[in-house]
Amino acid sequence: MLHSLSRLFLGIILIVLAATALVLTDRSGLVRSAQPGASGPSPRRIAVIQVSSIDALTEGRVSAIDHLAKAGYTAELGSTIDLFNAEGDMGTLNQISAQVAGSATPYDLVITLSTPATQTFLRANKRAIPHVFGLVAFPPAIGIPFGPWVEGSSRPQQVAGFGTMQPVQLLFESMLDCDPTIKRVGAVWNPAEPNAEASVKLGREVCAKLGLELVDANGGNVNDVVSAADVVLSRGIDCYWILADTNVIAAAKPLIERCRKAGVPVVTNFPPMAELGAAINFGADYSAMGTATGATAELVLAGMLPREIPCENFVPVALRLNTEGFGSNWARPSALIAKAERVYGADGRIAEQVVAKALMPPSVAQLIAARQSSSPRGTPRVPEIAVLTYNRTPNFEEAYAGFLTELTRLGYEDGRNIRIRLRDAQLDAGTLNTIVAAIASERPDVVVPFTTPALQATARRIKDIPIVFSLVASASAAGAGKSNTDHEPNITGVQTTLDGPGMIRVVHAVLPHLRRAGTVFAPSEANSVFFRDRFTGLLKDVGIELVAAGADRVTELPEAADSLGAKGVTAILQIADNASATGFPTIVRSADRANLPVFAFTPGAMKSGATLAVALDYADLGALSAGLLDRVLRGESTATIPFIDPKDSILWVNPARMKRFGLTMPEAMLKTARITDADGNWSPPTPDDEVRPAARMAEKEAMP
Repeated sequence: MLHSLSRLFLGIILIVLAATALVLTDRSGLVRSAQPGASGPSPRRIAVIQVSSIDALTEGRVSAIDHLAKAGYTAELGSTIDLFNAEGDMGTLNQISAQVAGSATPYDLVITLSTPATQTFLRANKRAIPHVFGLVAFPPAIGIPFGPWVEGSSRPQQVAGFGTMQPVQLLFESMLDCDPTIKRVGAVWNPAEPNAEASVKLGREVCAKLGLELVDANGGNVNDVVSAADVVLSRGIDCYWILADTNVIAAAKPLIERCRKAGVPVVTNFPPMAELGAAINFGADYSAMGTATGATAELVLAGMLPREIPCENFVPVALRLNTEGFGSNWARPSALIAKAERVYGADGRIAEQVVAKALMPPSVAQLIAARQSSSPRGTPRVPEIAVLTYNRTPNFEEAYAGFLTELTRLGYEDGRNIRIRLRDAQLDAGTLNTIVAAIASERPDVVVPFTTPALQATARRIKDIPIVFSLVASASAAGAGKSNTDHEPNITGVQTTLDGPGMIRVVHAVLPHLRRAGTVFAPSEANSVFFRDRFTGLLKDVGIELVAAGADRVTELPEAADSLGAKGVTAILQIADNASATGFPTIVRSADRANLPVFAFTPGAMKSGATLAVALDYADLGALSAGLLDRVLRGESTATIPFIDPKDSILWVNPARMKRFGLTMPEAMLKTARITDADGNWSPPTPDDEVRPAARMAEKEAMP
């Protein structure tokens, strides 16, 4: 009874404070009429509503307001931003939403943070006040479908925002990398929260794919969540999952303490929970999500209709680890630690590194870019370079790192004598086309597409801006020309040659009796089909049949890879494409279950479990592309520069994986290989041992 009265009293106080704030801000006519600075936007009145003070929401709110301040929406320039916080009380949230929606002096924009805040204001907003939402897991669950607004949509015309469905599969795959024996995962959620329901549904799907059982229970408030967690812990779970649920997040500290006492590791989709002791925290970066919310609000405040902004799923992934929270038998994969922006270790030690990530959805980024004015008068002309990729796979990351390193060696410094802007379509063809359309309108000095889909989209749309591509299997197959020398006049670049003959030599040495091999390919990717067809012919010539299983999406990889084992293959010779590069660990897990070694054509695959690879150095590919960019910036015509076909393949070998499958390699061949550790990592003996291709291959042109 006392608890109920105290909650009622807190709600009454918060409602009175919210109403008082609204009355005071309704009388802020003098502030609204203040004149902005010469370069500032028109003064605006903005309300920000959040459901509670949990760290993630506050972090997002701060970033959103910071972005608005940078865009000129500050008190100094005449704008007011009123903050409202229901402190977890739904009655208070309803009252705040009604007060904001019915304010005597209407707000120019209302920003809601979290699913409950967004859902509540949607119901209250009878006056169709422009509304931007953020920090919402799954907008379709509250009637806002993904994609552009269309006539008859359940999405109100005055609403814009994005969803952030947490990367559950990445989280669970990382958990299994640390402990493959995990079978039962526990979770508690609130059925009244649409985002929680969507997260649980996704969790069940992922568990089914990975052979896990999700043991769940319901909790309608913070106290119920803790009690339900005790029940789940009593059911013999191997790991506990904190998912996207407002009440569960609020109860995180006692939940993690209970799990620690029970000896059950905790994994979450909220990076800040590493500090509380959760082991693996693979989720959205709430600061980046806040920035994205602020950027969307900037567009609406600048006059864009909310319905003109597509609703996308945007997940700026961040990873934080706490090795003290790992299970006693958990491994600590170096590949996982390398992805983490922060690692909490023994004795309170913290290791940090900067991990690049997108700060806003692609469509919002393009719309913001289109609004940016040209360079101010009197400033030196700095070349603008538009870089885009279909997806940020490990192959891309290696190539892009080599690209940037070589540009630095050539004397370029981003922001000083060159401006580089990277965009990622995140494996979405619609987003890719939106990115290319924006680039075409911006008219940069050079466009640098990484991957075949990115080159195809760019080549179709852009005919009068130089294009320098990288990570493309066959530019001719992608429509960029007839041959390496007879190509579109505005296009040149570096191709990713598949060394089929080199792989066959290694296969004959390691698996001399191989007659049937498997691979997964992406039917919708021209580069993947090109690789499959070419490799099929090469293998056929030496008496080996290649069985190919199609998978266009990462989610289709498990079924495709599993099917290969059932078709009698004795090894997987995995060709390179975007889907397989993103989900390579999934292919390896399927192959391991069938006791099949996986040979690859990309060096990044070694860190994902490949037994060996016959591959180009992808950092070299990026460096070669940087060299071509330099030539173009210095005035050389792309029409006269042939496509480059690097020929220097490298053999990579993981002895631990070789031993697992009982494979051996001739000593002479092994001496030519780069030997990795058990996790697939390789380091050169000394920095001087590797000569970058600018010195080794800059003049090496491809065969016509």
